[in-house]
Amino acid sequence: MQLATFPHEEFRVALGDSELELVQSLDSPEKVQAFLAAELTYNFEPDGTTAYGPVEVLRRRTAHCFEGAVFAAALLWYHGWEPLLVLLEAPQDFDHNLIVYRRDGLLGSLSHSRHEELRGKPPRFAGLRDLVLSYYPDYFSDWTHDRNDLTLRGFSQPIDLRAFGPGWVTSSGAWHLYFHLLDGVRLEKLFPTGEADRYYSYPLEHLYD
Repeated sequence: MQLATFPHEEFRVALGDSELELVQSLDSPEKVQAFLAAELTYNFEPDGTTAYGPVEVLRRRTAHCFEGAVFAAALLWYHGWEPLLVLLEAPQDFDHNLIVYRRDGLLGSLSHSRHEELRGKPPRFAGLRDLVLSYYPDYFSDWTHDRNDLTLRGFSQPIDLRAFGPGWVTSSGAWHLYFHLLDGVRLEKLFPTGEADRYYSYPLEHLYD
């Protein structure tokens, strides 16, 4: 599979001087996560479904989970990290998106969420399953608000966003990623009943709920 290179020239053209200076300053996962938490409001999509691209997120200073993940992925990629997205899937709840990275052999994550417990985590996990399991106790239903109603079912392996080309970095809308991110991707259940029950496909009807 051919992976794209970061579109540095197009990105510079798309940004104003102050925006580019800000992007250049967000040069570590910790700084990107701090920006997500402190500077972006949560996009509840009051006017309908959105899929803002990274530049649009930077200008609007708002994002939902997917938009925040794509924004974080673009900034990490700009600074030389691989833009790797992991989907957390909850069939009776909202899904969640993580951008994952490794430092000194350990896995960490970035994410944007209205729930503080579901935001990024520092690189202290030996593997992906350990990282995902750390979210499980706090992944309770947004519908019942019952902390005992845990809804996280499964997760994807890291999806390399470079495989989708560079266009999503500068596009105002990341719709191509939104609708095709999970093409051919299988998910793994956190708690399968057996090997035959371990893997499953994403229920695509969730994209249109």
